[in-house]
Amino acid sequence: MKRTLVLLLAALMVFGLFGCRKSGSNVIDIIADNTREPASDPTDAPATADPTDEPETTPEITPEPTADPALTPEPTAVPELPAGQLLWLNTMSTDLYGVSQQEAEAWFADAVFVGDSIMLGWKNYNNSMLSNDPSFFGPTRFLCEGSYGAGHALEPVSETSLHPLYQGEQHLLWDSIRMMGANKVFICFGLNDVAIYGVEGTASNFETLCGRIEEQSPGVKIYLISSMYLMDDSHQRKLTNENLRILNGLLRELCQRKGYKFVDIASHLVGEDGYLKREYCSDPDSNTPCHHTAAAYKIWAQILRSVAAHDIKWGY
Repeated sequence: MKRTLVLLLAALMVFGLFGCRKSGSNVIDIIADNTREPASDPTDAPATADPTDEPETTPEITPEPTADPALTPEPTAVPELPAGQLLWLNTMSTDLYGVSQQEAEAWFADAVFVGDSIMLGWKNYNNSMLSNDPSFFGPTRFLCEGSYGAGHALEPVSETSLHPLYQGEQHLLWDSIRMMGANKVFICFGLNDVAIYGVEGTASNFETLCGRIEEQSPGVKIYLISSMYLMDDSHQRKLTNENLRILNGLLRELCQRKGYKFVDIASHLVGEDGYLKREYCSDPDSNTPCHHTAAAYKIWAQILRSVAAHDIKWGY
């Protein structure tokens, strides 16, 4: 009996030790290994950066360079004229840039002035000044005639042509310039052209004339003096200040395109209304009051000296 009890207790002990361990693939081993730390789920805790790794940085966005308005101003439209003012005034300098008056006037020794009765007035003013000052604008030469224009200059020489005389005879204008050996040519036309050829036709005649002068005198420097305005254009249908303003704009564009110089004397002789000032008009009672007084030609002289001084200082 005692032996039977001992055997029964031994059997129960064996069952307690091995009853919970089976080898089936579908049986979970519930006996934990308390010596092993549980594997951590990488999603359970924040990752710790390796101190040897450089931290990633977000590249900064470089802003587009902003133009300095003081250095590169925004393009703007051509400013409008003040109310009641029909053209820009006093566009030419009268500065001599450190050049003496005598040197500036001597610069005209190889120049010729070409034009109509307005230019004849400049010739007469020169002659009157030379009587008191033999050095006034040096030995200036002229090829001008009353009622002459750029269109007339393109006409052939004939008994009725208006070409000014050179050495006692009429010649085509570009031939006379070549024969006298002029290196600088100042041209003032327009008043005897606009009513005949219109504004665009007159500008075209200017371009043809300048081209022929250049062909006959390579390297010549050409200066276009602005067409002059009237004191009163109420008697005119085509020869109006408005048309003359348009013509001067075309002549300025021609100079920019061809490399000539535009000499805007007319802008110094008009008021804000765009008309020739009374003190500068020598024939105020005529139907075409456009000719100039000595006071006007004094301004011509100031501007022309400045043109000469600029070229002496910096070249054509």
